[in-house]
Amino acid sequence: MPEPLWLVLALLPLAALSGWWAAARTYKREERRDRKTISSNYFRGLNYLLNEQPDKAIEVFLKLAEINTETAETHLALGNLFRRRGEVDKAIRFHQHIIGRSNLSEQHRTQALLELGEDYMCAGLLDRAEKLFSELADDGRYSEVAIGNLLSIYQQEKDWKNAIVQARKLGGVCDRDTSALIAQFHCELAVQAKEAGERENARRHLASARSHHAECVRAWLLDADLDLADARWESAGLKYQQACQLDPDISVLVVDDLARCFAEQGREPELLEWLERLVTKGSTLAPVLACAAIRADSDPASAIDFLLEHLQKRPTARGLYQLLELMHRHGHRIDEINPELLRNLMHRLLADQPRFRCRQCGFSGHTWHWQCPSCREWETTRPVVGVLGE
Repeated sequence: MPEPLWLVLALLPLAALSGWWAAARTYKREERRDRKTISSNYFRGLNYLLNEQPDKAIEVFLKLAEINTETAETHLALGNLFRRRGEVDKAIRFHQHIIGRSNLSEQHRTQALLELGEDYMCAGLLDRAEKLFSELADDGRYSEVAIGNLLSIYQQEKDWKNAIVQARKLGGVCDRDTSALIAQFHCELAVQAKEAGERENARRHLASARSHHAECVRAWLLDADLDLADARWESAGLKYQQACQLDPDISVLVVDDLARCFAEQGREPELLEWLERLVTKGSTLAPVLACAAIRADSDPASAIDFLLEHLQKRPTARGLYQLLELMHRHGHRIDEINPELLRNLMHRLLADQPRFRCRQCGFSGHTWHWQCPSCREWETTRPVVGVLGE
């Protein structure tokens, strides 16, 4: 074999190896250059964000040629940042951009769809949000969040039937008891039925509410209201009492109607006994005021003393007004009250009221702050103006 030909054949493998090595070096240089460019652009975009130039930041991030596993998380976080800042249009633009990339993983695409749905919710585009969350509700990874958001949408739209469906689904995919929530939705449907004149339908929804949540106070109250309208005094009275038994504080809503139920049956003494028992359980003054009003019919002086005794323990503006009204109605003068007692009563009443409030965030207290301790704004403290204010 001639020497030149032999030399060529001998150098072919070496040439191939050196060519591969050169190509690899070129590829790595280009890859490093691309990464350097991407990294530089990211820092440039972040710098715009830090300098409160969100529009320029968005242009930089959206022009990046690649969204991969590393950069997708950053894009999602930035979109969320815009939404939290109230710039929902920018968040929508960001998340739509992510979804439109062909090289995105399925997990990141689903995350982006979920975030886009929340963007739509914040923007009030509930129909678009509903469509996205409905598609994601069967995805095991995000079903709890998607169903929870659908539940929120249907509550905003007052679509109580669909809200019940989603509440049941939510209870099925997570360790959460939604029975009390479902009971409230049935109460809403009962109110709608009552307003439409469908009283029996309303009662059916109230029965469903109690079947889901036996201690649903609202269901007992609504049912009692229906009985009251039908002059079924005994039934209404029992249901009002059941509601108060479940939640003594609710007595503020039912005392007047309950008093009417007892009066219509000629059972005023029983009402007084029941109210006195309720006085020891509740944290509101409603049963106390009702007791005082009933006592005043037979013994005004005793009623006034009874009310004064409770006002010293729990002073309220409403209670003080009721005291003065009771005294005026039954011919008692204000100077019959011990001045020291009245002074202490007013002092405690005013001590519970803030003197100053921040006009920026609403923080209130008894001290004037030149810098609000809550929102940190300067010179936003102002006196509280009103009956119990300055």
